[in-house]
Parts: sequence; structure tokens; C-alpha cells
Amino acid sequence: MTAFEDERNRLRERVWSFLDIKQGARYLDIGIGHTAHSLHKLLELGLDVTSVDIDLDVLRKHKTRKAHFVQGNAAALPFKRNTFSLSVANFTFHEIEPSLHNAVCSELCRVSKKIMIIEPSISNEPIHRRYQNIWTKAMHSIGKFEDYQNMYYWTELLRNSGAKIVHTEKLSSSARLYGQEARNYMKSVVEDMREEGVSEKYLKEISGLSHVIETRGMIFSDIDVVIGHVSD
Repeated sequence: MTAFEDERNRLRERVWSFLDIKQGARYLDIGIGHTAHSLHKLLELGLDVTSVDIDLDVLRKHKTRKAHFVQGNAAALPFKRNTFSLSVANFTFHEIEPSLHNAVCSELCRVSKKIMIIEPSISNEPIHRRYQNIWTKAMHSIGKFEDYQNMYYWTELLRNSGAKIVHTEKLSSSARLYGQEARNYMKSVVEDMREEGVSEKYLKEISGLSHVIETRGMIFSDIDVVIGHVSD
């Protein structure tokens, strides 16, 4: 295992160490995504999980008898108040139209007693900042969103929805992605962008950055974790 892989695994395990696990409790996973990382981890922990995503194809891709799947809009969840002990939004909010953030967060606070938001920070590392900017422009070009915010934004989002902030933590990255590992990673990024329907303009931009990452390395952005509690 490389230093980069080791660090990514360590940071992920730190994220999930914040979970307040209770037997028989229900957990909501918002925005399952193509990798379904949060779903797999919640199931690995033996939890009762409901996953919501607006994309039916994504739900079909990860469908399993071990979880409940609901196609729907996170801004209008089809659940009663306090249905879940915890809602997890793992790398989800930055892919939602920013004008809907307040509505989505209010819904999470309505249906859950606790909310955990996990988001990539706005990168301070120059190469990764370029990477983020290209990815954001590419997603906007096809009508999707990839908008990064700082920790303050997420804490205020939860507070404005009626939650009390009970924990915040920034998980720092330091291991560089470079060489063959970077070449393989960036190749998969280009393939993902092409599959999403991104134009050649952005494929060329990200491909041009690949050589820089391979030779100089790239440190990924930090991860912000914010947990809020909703009073009865």
C-alpha cells in the first residue's frame, strides 16, 4: 500500500469513528453516488440503512437486500419527523445546487436527530486547486454542480436549520499522489468525465494537468466533518 492510499484509508476511518452507533436505530444515507462508499461502510457496521438518490440508475447499480432504497429529491424527503437517528451526507452537498442547500439541510434536520456533513475543503494546495477548478467548470458545463465551501459555511448551514453543532473537525491531507499511481488515477478521472458527457475542452485541460501531477505530485484537499444535533 502506498503512502497516499494509507492516508486516504486512515482519513476515512477517522470520519466513520464519529458515528454514534446504536442497535436498532435507523440511518439515512443521502446521495449514494457512483461509488456508494458511505452506504457500504454503514452496512459493514451492521446498521439499518436507507439510501436516497435522485438518480434511479445509481440506485439500481447498488441495490442490495441489506438496505432500503428510495428515489427522491433531498429537498423534499418522503419521511416523517425524527424517522432516523442520523443522516449522513458524505461528499454530497457540493454536488447539489447551492440554492437548494438550505432546503436540503432543513429536511435532514426534520427527519433526523443528528446530521453529519462530510465535505472536501476548498484546497490550498496549488495543483489540487487547479484540479478542483477544472472539475467544477466541467460539471457546470453539463448542468451539474461541484461547488466547494469552507467549514464555516457548513456549520452555519446546520445552525440556520435549527441544529446545535456538537462536533467539527478538519482532517488534513499530506501524502502526495504522483508517478504511476497518479497516472492511473487521472486516467480514471478522464474516463469518468467522458462518461458524464464533458466536452473535449475540459478533457484536454484535465489531461494537461495529469503530467504535472505525475511529476510534481498533488496533495488532496482536507476533509471537513460537521455534526449537528436537533433538539426534540
